[in-house]
Amino acid sequence: MSMDLMVKAMKTKVGNPLRKLVLVKLADNASDQGECWPSYQHIADQCEIGRSTVKLHIRELEKAGFLRREYRRKGELNQSNVFHLSLDGGADPALGGGAGDNPPGAGGDLGGGAGAAPRTSHSYEPVKEPKPMVTTIEDDGFAQFWKLYPKKKSRKDAAKAWAKLKPNEELRQSLITALGSHCVSEDWTKDGGRYVPNAATWLNGERWHDELKPAPGKTSTFTNLPQHEPNAYPEVPHGQTNF
Repeated sequence: MSMDLMVKAMKTKVGNPLRKLVLVKLADNASDQGECWPSYQHIADQCEIGRSTVKLHIRELEKAGFLRREYRRKGELNQSNVFHLSLDGGADPALGGGAGDNPPGAGGDLGGGAGAAPRTSHSYEPVKEPKPMVTTIEDDGFAQFWKLYPKKKSRKDAAKAWAKLKPNEELRQSLITALGSHCVSEDWTKDGGRYVPNAATWLNGERWHDELKPAPGKTSTFTNLPQHEPNAYPEVPHGQTNF
C-alpha cells in the first residue's frame, strides 16, 4: 500500500462516488511506483459492487488519465491487468459521461444495506492473481542495486539475498551510499576488480558496514541520491569499477 497515493486518491475529484471508491481501492493495492494488479472480481468484492461496474469505472478513470491498463495473457489463460496510477496530473474534476451513481447494467450489483441480495454473475473467465516474485524484488529497489553493483555474477543469488534482507527506504540509501564508497576503494579497484565479492556475499555478510580505504584520486558519486526515482542512479557499464 502506498500512503502517498492513498492521500492523492482521496483528494482527487473524479465526478462519481463509486468511481472514487474504485480509485481509492486501486491506490490501496498500489506500490509507491503506482503499480498494482488486483483482479476485477477482487476490486468488486472489496468495494461491494458488481464486476461489470468496476470495469466501467476503470474505463472512465483510464479515459480521464488517472490510470493506464497493461493487458496480460499467459498462453490461453487471462492474467489480471497491471494498473499504472497517475494521480499527479489534473484531469477535469467535472468528468462527464460514463456512469452515474448506479450505472446502467449495474442495477442490483450495489452491495450494502438491507435491500435485495446483490446479483453477481459467475460466467466470467477465471483470473489467477500473479505471484509477486521478481516483480516485488524489482519494486523494492533491487533493479537499481544490481545496475550499480560492479560484478554481474549470480544475479539469482543476489536477488534472494535482497529479498531476505527486505531493506526499507533508509537502508536502501545506506546500501547505495556504502556501495559507492566500496566501488572506489583500493580493494575493489585493484587488478581490474578481481577482489570484488559477489553481490549475494556482500549482502548476506552485511559488508556495507566494512570500512575500506579509498583508492588515490577516487571519489564516490553514490551519495545523497534522490529517492523514489527508478532512473535516478547512473548507468554503470558492465565490468567497469571506476566511478
